[in-house]
Amino acid sequence: MKEKDLSPKDPHDRFFKAVMSDSVNIKQFIEEFLPQELSTEINLNNMKMLPTEKVRRYTKYHMDLAVECNIGDTKAQVYFIFEHKSYPDEGVLLQMLGYMYATWDERKKENKPLTPVIPVVIYHGGQEWNIPTNFQGQFESLKETIKPYMPEFKYALIDLSLLSDEEIRQKAKGNAFLAASLELMKYVPRQDVSSIMGITDIILLPERDKLTLFWYIIYALDVEEETMQEIVEKLGGEEVMPSLAERLIKRGKMEGEAQGEIRGKQKTLIKQLHRKFGLTPWEEEKIRSINDEAKLD
Repeated sequence: MKEKDLSPKDPHDRFFKAVMSDSVNIKQFIEEFLPQELSTEINLNNMKMLPTEKVRRYTKYHMDLAVECNIGDTKAQVYFIFEHKSYPDEGVLLQMLGYMYATWDERKKENKPLTPVIPVVIYHGGQEWNIPTNFQGQFESLKETIKPYMPEFKYALIDLSLLSDEEIRQKAKGNAFLAASLELMKYVPRQDVSSIMGITDIILLPERDKLTLFWYIIYALDVEEETMQEIVEKLGGEEVMPSLAERLIKRGKMEGEAQGEIRGKQKTLIKQLHRKFGLTPWEEEKIRSINDEAKLD
């Protein structure tokens, strides 16, 4: 698993992409988490990742993840649209329709035949997903005489909140990193500390995988310093925290330089020292008083 820098901006989205950019993980997900009638038709032998940016006229579409594979003997594209909000998004059907149209428009300009596009929504919010899974379902009282003239498609919905931890682990089939990642995606947005500390498989993961998971926990979980320290100790994160802190401090330095000020580095240093060792008010104020980068280093 390649290490990723999950910045504070939209850590849920960045974490999803970090996990699913690994072909091993995405293949396992397609095979086991998609509806069986669909997954059994998909041939992943020649699967490849696709660019996630599509341009149609002056509009750019940024998809979370796109892969190309075979469905039977037909070239097809499966698009994963990651819904990481804490509430269902009523605009998701139009969003997917935009991705689909941009894909077909691009192929038309390249004089290539149109290929099927299968949209998939992975949802892990705290509320019930109450959005229709088919396009025409979002219209009220749509008369039967009108339906043939309206576009229609449906998306595959994988609602992680409806899957138990045991179901996730069974579907992951020995891929402990994928299982732990999906369980974190389920519990972190809910700030469910108790369930997060129950994902003890993290302890046995390689250091590189642990780093990715702890990036996500630190940036997306809003808890007190003591609670974060308890999570780190419970899940065996002590070995990766020095490396993690070093990266965060370096990133803080770059951010501070880009902004022409030192405060970004001070803030990052204080945050990480608080979580790892704890700081007295005097020590925190001492760090804020230092404006020399060499001394901060």
